[in-house]
Amino acid sequence: MSSKKDTASFSDKTKKRLYLLFWLGGLSPFLVITLLLLFQSEDDLPSVEMLDNPPEMLASIIYADDSKTELGRYWQVNRTTVEYKEISPFVTNALIATEDERYMTHSGVDFKGLTRAVVNMGSKGGASTITQQLAKLLFTLQKREREKQARLAGEEVPRTGKFGRINEKAQENIIAVRLEKRFTKEEIITMYLNQFDFLYNAVGIENAAKVYFNKKPNELTKSEAACLVGMVKNPSLYNPRTYQVKDYRSRIAANKGIPAEKVAAADIRKAREEDSLLIHQRRNQVLMQWLKNSEKGNEAITHKITQEEYDKLKNEPIVTDYQVVDHKEGVAPYFRESLRKELTELFKSKDENGELIYKKKDGTPYDLYQDGLRIYTTINIDLQQHAEEALVRHLKSDLQPEFDKNNKRRKRFPFADSYNGTPISDEQIESIMKRARKGSDRYAKMKEEGLSEKEIMASFDVKVPMSVFSWNGTKDTIMTPNDSIRYYKGFLHAGLISIEPQSGFIKAWVGGADITSFAYDHVKQGKRQVGSTIKPFVYGTALAMGVVKPCVVYKDMPYCVDLEDGHGRITGKWCPSGDIPVGKTVSWALQNSNNPGTVAVMSMMGGYAGPKTISKLLKDLDINLRPEDEVPSMCLGVMDLSLFEITGAQAMWANNGIYNRPVSILRIEDRNGNVIYSEEGYSKEVMNENVAYETLKMMKGVVNGGTGGSLRASWRPWGGLTAPMAGKTGTTQGNADGWYMGLTPDLVTGIWVGAEDKQVRFQSMEWGQGARMALPIFGYYMQKVYKDPKINLTQADFAAPATYDPNAFSCTGDNTNAGGDPGLDIFK
Repeated sequence: MSSKKDTASFSDKTKKRLYLLFWLGGLSPFLVITLLLLFQSEDDLPSVEMLDNPPEMLASIIYADDSKTELGRYWQVNRTTVEYKEISPFVTNALIATEDERYMTHSGVDFKGLTRAVVNMGSKGGASTITQQLAKLLFTLQKREREKQARLAGEEVPRTGKFGRINEKAQENIIAVRLEKRFTKEEIITMYLNQFDFLYNAVGIENAAKVYFNKKPNELTKSEAACLVGMVKNPSLYNPRTYQVKDYRSRIAANKGIPAEKVAAADIRKAREEDSLLIHQRRNQVLMQWLKNSEKGNEAITHKITQEEYDKLKNEPIVTDYQVVDHKEGVAPYFRESLRKELTELFKSKDENGELIYKKKDGTPYDLYQDGLRIYTTINIDLQQHAEEALVRHLKSDLQPEFDKNNKRRKRFPFADSYNGTPISDEQIESIMKRARKGSDRYAKMKEEGLSEKEIMASFDVKVPMSVFSWNGTKDTIMTPNDSIRYYKGFLHAGLISIEPQSGFIKAWVGGADITSFAYDHVKQGKRQVGSTIKPFVYGTALAMGVVKPCVVYKDMPYCVDLEDGHGRITGKWCPSGDIPVGKTVSWALQNSNNPGTVAVMSMMGGYAGPKTISKLLKDLDINLRPEDEVPSMCLGVMDLSLFEITGAQAMWANNGIYNRPVSILRIEDRNGNVIYSEEGYSKEVMNENVAYETLKMMKGVVNGGTGGSLRASWRPWGGLTAPMAGKTGTTQGNADGWYMGLTPDLVTGIWVGAEDKQVRFQSMEWGQGARMALPIFGYYMQKVYKDPKINLTQADFAAPATYDPNAFSCTGDNTNAGGDPGLDIFK
C-alpha cells in the first residue's frame, strides 16, 4: 500500500512541475515581450515631435503653368502623398480585410492576433497590424538605412541579429501605440499607403496606381485594388510587372548549369507562365479575405463583395498599363534638367551675412530630392508638346535626309572637306574624335578600372554589340566605339525656346530631340555664332542714334568701316566684299539679311561708337560681350551666344522696347503648401518704344517679303501662315549654324539648328541656311499653335505705341544715307 501511495504522491509532484513548466514555456514569449517593452530606452525611440511629424522622403513635383499638369519629378525615392479621400475605398477595404481585419478596433497592437501567432508559432499568420507595419516603414527601416550608411562610411555598427529583430518588434509595438494616440485611423492607413514601396519607382499608392495601371488612386477597380494590396506581402514575388521583364534565360541556364544560348524557348515560356500565376493567385486570396470579411459583417468593410462578384472577379485577367517612371521620361526633359541646376543653385544662395536665403525651420537647406517641394513653372504644356513635335518632325523628315544626301559622297563623312573656305585636315578630325573618346562613358569607366591609355584607346577599335539611336527607333547593331562616335557626329541637332514678351515667362523649352541619346541642352548650355540674328540690334541702334531711317536708299558706292582706337584716331578700314543692289533701302537690307547693307549701317554709326553702343544695348538685355567682340564685324553676328540669351533679347522688340528677364519659376511651395519662393521678375525699358516698334516693322518685312517668306507660302509644308508676325533668319560661316527668330504679339520663339561640331555642315546654301535649317520648325510649330483652341494665341497685329509718329521715320527730300532724328534716345 505504501508503494502505491508513494507512486501517487510522486505523480502529483511531477504533474505540478509539468504544469509549471508548461505555463512558464507558454507565457515566456509574453514575458520576454513585456520585459522588452518595459526596458526600452527612450533614446532609441523617436521623439514625440517626430511622431507628430513623421519623416518622409518625398519627391518634388514640377507643374506646368496651369498649376496642375505634372511635368516631372525630382526624387531619390519616388514618393508623393495623397489624402484619404483621394484613395479608392476598395484599396483600404482590401488592405484591412487582408492585413488587419480588427484594424478599426485595436489600439495599435492586436493582442488576439499576437496570441494566435505565439500559440501557433506563426503558422496561422502573423500578428503585425497596419499601424505596426507603418512604424516599421517609418522608423525601423530608416534606422537600418542609417546603419548601412554608417558602415559604408567605415564606422563600426553592430549588426542586427535575431534578438535585435525581436527588440525592433518591441520598439515597433511602442511606436504603433503612440501613433494610434496621435493620429486617426484614416490618417494611419493613409500614411501607410503613402509609404509602401511597390517597386519600379512606385513608392506610395498614388505612384503605384500610375505606374501599374496609369490611373489615379481613386480610379482603381476592385480587382486592381486587390492586385496592389496583394503586393504588400511581397512586392517582388507578387508583381504584375516582374514576370514580364525577368531574365529567365540566364536564370534557367544557371540552375541547369548550361550555356544561356542552349536554354529552350519552351522552358522560358513555362517559367514565365508559372510566375504570372503568382499575382493572380495572390489577387484572388485578397478577394477571398475581402469576401469573408464581407460575409461576417466586419464593420470596417464599407464596400462589401458578394460570392457572385468574387466568382466573377477571380477569373478576370490582370491588365496593366505600365508607365515607365524615370527622371528623363515625360515632356520638357531638357527644361527639367536645366531647372534642376537652377534650383540647386537657388537653394545654395546666401545673403550678405553668409546665411542661407531659403532654408527649413531647422536651418538646413531644402533638398530637392526628398523634401516634397511643389515647383510651379511657366511652361505651357500644349505649347511644349507642339514644339517638341515640330522640332522632331523637321529634323527627322526634312533636314536629316537632306543633310545625308548633301554629304554622302564625302570620303570622311560626316565631316566636310572645308570650313569657311579652309580645308579641314585629318589632324583636325582626329582631334575631334579624340576629344569625343575622352569624354565618353567608356573612357571614364575604363580609366576607373585602372587600364592604361593605350589599352583604352585600343578598345575603341574593337567591334562590340550596342544599341544606337536612329530616327526610326533604337537600333541594335555591332560596330566599333570609334564608328559609333562618327555615326553620332552625323546627326543634326536643334533647340527651341518660346517666351511671352510681356512677362518674360518661358512657355516652351526643347533642348534637343532625344535626351536619352543626346543629353546636351541646345537652349542654354550650347553657345554658337548667332549670325544675322544680331542685325535687328544693329539697325535698331542706328535708328536710335539718328544715322539712318528705314526708307533711306543706299548710295551706289562701297561702304567701309573706319577702325578706331578709342581716342578718335583711325587705324585702318574694314571693307568686306559684296555689293548692295542699286536703289535698295535700309529696310530692304534687314529684310533680306544683306551683309553689305548691314556693314554700311555700321559705318554710319562709326567703327568705335557703333560697336560700343550696340554692346551697351545688349548688356541691358543681359548679354555681356567680351571686349574682343566689340568690333565692327559684330554687326554680322560673329559672337557666340546661347539660344536662351538671343531669344530673351529679341522678345524686347515685341514689347515696345521693354526687356523682361526670362523666368521659368512662378513659385515654390514646401510639402505643407507654404510658399518658400516667389518670382518677382526683372523689367527694364532698354529702348525708346517708337524705335523698337519701327525696328519691329522692318522685321515684319522679313516674313512678308524677305528671307522668311516661305512661312507665307501655302505650298510649303511648313508654310501657309497668315497671322501678323515678324522674324529674322541667321546663317553662320560655312553653313554650320541655322537660326530663326519668330515674333508674334504674344509669343517670341528662337530656334537653332546645327551639328555637334562646326566641321559637320551642309555643303551648299540650298538647305544650309537659317531659312531652311531652322525656320521650318517655327512654321510647323505655329501651324499647330494657331489651330489649338486651348492656347488661343492672338492673330491680331502688333499694337503701335500710343506715342508712335510714323512721320518721325519718314524720308523727305534727298533719300540717301544721310539724315535722322538725333532726339531719339536709345537708352532709358
